[in-house]
Amino acid sequence: MSLKAKAQDKVERAGIANYSFDKDILVMCGVRYAIEACDCGEPDCDGVRLRKAFDGVRRTIQ
Repeated sequence: MSLKAKAQDKVERAGIANYSFDKDILVMCGVRYAIEACDCGEPDCDGVRLRKAFDGVRRTIQ
């Protein structure tokens, strides 16, 4: 199973319906997450880790 498929399974098991993919980036409720392999070794780990993805653009509230 690919990382993208594992991430989709994780999101659906959590009951989240408001998500999509932009290439290999998971977008949930407007927040972008990079999908990474996880090898933490925890017994309940599903092998996928989500980290907030930053596109390098900083927005300043004025």
